[in-house]
Amino acid sequence: MHTVTLTNGHATNGRLMPARRVTPLVASRWAYGQDRPFAMVGAAVQTLARSGEAWNPLHAAGSAVAWVVTVAELVANGEYDGIVLFCEDPAMAALVANQTPGVRAAAVSNVNQAARATLTIAANLLAVEMPGRTFFEIRHILHLVRESRLGCPAELASVLSERDHDANRRSDR
Repeated sequence: MHTVTLTNGHATNGRLMPARRVTPLVASRWAYGQDRPFAMVGAAVQTLARSGEAWNPLHAAGSAVAWVVTVAELVANGEYDGIVLFCEDPAMAALVANQTPGVRAAAVSNVNQAARATLTIAANLLAVEMPGRTFFEIRHILHLVRESRLGCPAELASVLSERDHDANRRSDR
């Protein structure tokens, strides 16, 4: 006969178990946007919300270029730590967003590319190619970027700052 003991609310089958350590998450402000409604994105966001990961929706308005400029400015102004855009043309979105100082955007089409972008350049704006992603890919991308806590690598930050300064000098002429 097995006895089941509850320690801190967890069944242990008679063994005393140490209390689980819970690392509090730093609240991050992330949002997502879609250039048109994608059912899989909505389902993934709802699933993550049930597990405590709230995502703010950003609605597309006007042309795709104007929408990306507006979204990039939200990141640059510090209103959000980052934004994930689900769109048909992620290359255009990343190109336009990268023109905004302080934004490190990447165009991705799968989980591995999203992970690489968050690890190598600490992307704060991901443009994800849609349609074609599965529910599980979308959910994993959203969870992955939200949990990343990396800052921009020092060498990359220095180069970006220098290039931004050079661009401002050229435009003053």
